[in-house]
Amino acid sequence: MDNTPAQLLLFNHIKAKLPPHLSFVDEIAELLNISNDSAYRRIRGEKPISLDEIQILSNKYKISIDQLLRMQNNTVIFAGNKVDSTNFTFNDYMQDLVNSLGLFKTLKNAQIYFFNKDVPLFHFMQFPELSAFKFFFWKRTLIGYPDLAKQQFTGEEGDPLILQKAQNVIRQYVQIPSTEIWTEESIHVTIRQIEFYRHTNIFAGKEILHKVYAQLDELLNHVEMQAEKGRKFIYNQSSAPDGAPYQIYINECLIGDNSIFVKGDDRQIAYLNHNGLNFMATQDAEFCEYTFKNLQNIISKSTHISLVGEKERSIFFNTLRKKVQDKAKDIG
Repeated sequence: MDNTPAQLLLFNHIKAKLPPHLSFVDEIAELLNISNDSAYRRIRGEKPISLDEIQILSNKYKISIDQLLRMQNNTVIFAGNKVDSTNFTFNDYMQDLVNSLGLFKTLKNAQIYFFNKDVPLFHFMQFPELSAFKFFFWKRTLIGYPDLAKQQFTGEEGDPLILQKAQNVIRQYVQIPSTEIWTEESIHVTIRQIEFYRHTNIFAGKEILHKVYAQLDELLNHVEMQAEKGRKFIYNQSSAPDGAPYQIYINECLIGDNSIFVKGDDRQIAYLNHNGLNFMATQDAEFCEYTFKNLQNIISKSTHISLVGEKERSIFFNTLRKKVQDKAKDIG
């Protein structure tokens, strides 16, 4: 039986996963510990690959052989790291974000879609105390860093590497077109996190708590301004006419799940959020098409407030700001 078509399909699938700046042949040769000539012959289908080589390739590039061979089943293969305090740290998580955004930028006509349960994390990173709070909450409460178990939040992120990566994330994020679906619930997750730490005395002082709420209010102002312009730009910088297109929709009947979908001309990636912080990703064509179709359906039942819909946009963000400001007033 001629297995060359499946072998060619495997290598085409791997090639599609690699950033354009990497040499496909060099990658395969190094991974399989063979010469470049031997790698070429496998890639062209002139030499069959062994089962051991298939296993190495599928493990490295997270490829489902079942799906590659078009086997009929309902399995969808997802890949992703699980953040913990030792094996895959929050610092690694931030580097993953940097790498992922770098990949998105290489896609032709890339577009990122967010269906928000919480405010997309990219927005937080532009506000020092607010982003430090989110990082602290994730590390102390979600991941469970032992050294933070008895610490209060002082308003600062102590790891300079995380701060550096956050700035890298922001710079890349504002260059990629994106569409976000918000609901009134989108602000509630962060408010509940702040209030939980407030009532358990984890904030080191009221002034820090006030600062976090003030920056959350400023975040909403900045998002609204970007929606008005229909363009992304970094907070406290002049809006650039060549900034990446930015679209916001508001949905009144559905609650988001923090899913992310990335679509380019020749590649689609679906990300599912789990356990609060982690994401699993798949490039399974059928699942990605299903996800995109579902997003388009949600968008069709939502109100567009970027560039247009001034009245709806103003009412929506005023509602969110009031939720934040009412909580801030309660602090005293």
